[in-house]
Amino acid sequence: MLTAPVTLETLMKEWAADTAIDKDDMEKETLKISHLHSKYLNVRVHHNILLRKMDADYKLLKGLREEYYHGDMTQEDCDERGWEYMQHVLSNSRIIRKLDTDPELNKLLLKRIAHEEIVSYCDMVLKSLHNRTWDLGNFIKYKQMMK
Repeated sequence: MLTAPVTLETLMKEWAADTAIDKDDMEKETLKISHLHSKYLNVRVHHNILLRKMDADYKLLKGLREEYYHGDMTQEDCDERGWEYMQHVLSNSRIIRKLDTDPELNKLLLKRIAHEEIVSYCDMVLKSLHNRTWDLGNFIKYKQMMK
C-alpha cells in the first residue's frame, strides 16, 4: 500500500504495478479504478500541502538570509541559526548573487522541485485513470458485441 509522503521513484514503481489489467475480470478492474483514484489523489494532496509549506519555509528563510547578507543580524541571531556572523555589508547585486547560490535556499528549492514532480506525476496518473474508465467501458461493450 502506498502512503504519503513517497519518493517519485516509489510512486512510479507503484503506478507501473497498478497499470496491469486483468482482461479476464474486467468488472473487478472497473471497480478498482475508484480505489486507485483515491490512492493517488491522497498522495497528490499530501505532497501539494508539503509544496505549500516549502513555499512558506523558502520565503521565511530567504528573508532571513537577506537580513544576514545585509548585515542586519546580531551575533546572537547568527549563533542561534548556526551561521557565521557577517561583519560587513554586501552590495545589492552581490546579495542577489549570494541568494541565488545560497546552499540552504537551494536545498529547499530542490525539495520543492521533488514535491512539484510528485504532484505533476499524480496529475498524470489521475488523468490516465479517468481515461481508463472509458477504455474499460468500451472494452466491455466490445466483448458483449462479440458474444
